[in-house]
Amino acid sequence: MARLKMARTSGVVALLLGALALPVGASAQGEQARVRVLHLSPDVPKIDVYVDGTKTLAAVPFKTATKHAQVPAGAHTVELRSAGSATGDRPLVTARATVAAGAAYTLAAVGPAAKLQLLKLKDDFTAPPPGKARLRSIDAAPQSPPLDIAIAGGPVLFHSLSFPKATPFATIDAGSMALEVRMAGTDQVVFRSGARSVPAGAILTIAGTVSPTGTIEVLPILDAAGAGTTPRGGIATGAGGTAPVEGIDLGGSLAAAGLLLVVGVATVVRRHRRGAAR
Repeated sequence: MARLKMARTSGVVALLLGALALPVGASAQGEQARVRVLHLSPDVPKIDVYVDGTKTLAAVPFKTATKHAQVPAGAHTVELRSAGSATGDRPLVTARATVAAGAAYTLAAVGPAAKLQLLKLKDDFTAPPPGKARLRSIDAAPQSPPLDIAIAGGPVLFHSLSFPKATPFATIDAGSMALEVRMAGTDQVVFRSGARSVPAGAILTIAGTVSPTGTIEVLPILDAAGAGTTPRGGIATGAGGTAPVEGIDLGGSLAAAGLLLVVGVATVVRRHRRGAAR
């Protein structure tokens, strides 16, 4: 069994380069949604994304979020394949995704390759109230037991978060804050973060995943920097409609400003497994 270690990450990072090009004619011209892909599957180093049979993103690296891009509204068939695999090869996962005009979405690839899932999450770039920020969390770590995430010494923000689920956005006070991770439904604190500054107006996603070596990591993603601004991305052209992706490892060294959440999941998992073995 791979030894679980916690990778400490801090701050938030601007979303990465890359654009999504869907086949023309999927919906009436001018009816657009915004979509990004978030790769959180630990044993697929890079993925190709096919939409309605056409490769639209090439070699998206693990722990990468593509920039939101305009796509035609409507229903689409999305396939994820290991990067470079032949079109006729069986995809890792196939899903049907319907996107609405004017809405924004994250398509998150979670779980191991053998059981890969594609989560469609609706993004919300509504500006927080003055002096507030908004935060949600995605559990993409299959080893994680159910956990509550709370303001340190205060109320629970997210109850019983488990794989493979995402929370709605919670509104929090901007400024210095710390978060606690508790065993679901209990007051047992398994980890408390240090206090960090959360900027007013920020909209954040915290994604927990597992590295290929078994390290559980928490990846902070900046959805909007302030005033409810939506990250922009144009439709890619060229390369036969295939958009290669350049990206940054979200688990690497991030900007110093922003939110720190390092969940003590390694300890929790060991306790959970020992309890299950009894």
